[in-house]
Amino acid sequence: RRLAAEGIALAEEAGNAYLYTLNREHLAAAAIESLAAIRAELKRRLRDEITGWEIAPAHVSLFGSAARGDGDAHSDIDIFLVRPDRLPEDDPVWRNQLARLAERIHAWTGNHAALAEVSTADLRRLRRERPPIVDELQREAITLAGPAPNELLRARR
Repeated sequence: RRLAAEGIALAEEAGNAYLYTLNREHLAAAAIESLAAIRAELKRRLRDEITGWEIAPAHVSLFGSAARGDGDAHSDIDIFLVRPDRLPEDDPVWRNQLARLAERIHAWTGNHAALAEVSTADLRRLRRERPPIVDELQREAITLAGPAPNELLRARR
């Protein structure tokens, strides 16, 4: 009702309810549309950043509250990464890529990045032991690079 009183929303009576739509002629309409697309913009920026990496990851996905869309100013931006085969965990180029990703996420959102990094060998353990993160990734993760989490974490026979 307040947005309608401000002219930002248009209210139309529909029986016992009101239907509200954005007044696209309002000066704030473009800013409101930009805010409504903020998750899509984060995914685009993440994909662009990862695409430019010198060492391509085996997989990257967004999960947790950022993937579900229910995070807030205090939520971490959860990223699941799989390091390529035979790449040492302490490879300086790889480490710099991850550090830059975390810095970029903070600059873009004000939220801290929580990077959950595993090796391809760790994937076998995750498939076998099925900790809660596996179900979370398969249920809600948004793939940014590599195969989908369902494909990556499917139990193998």
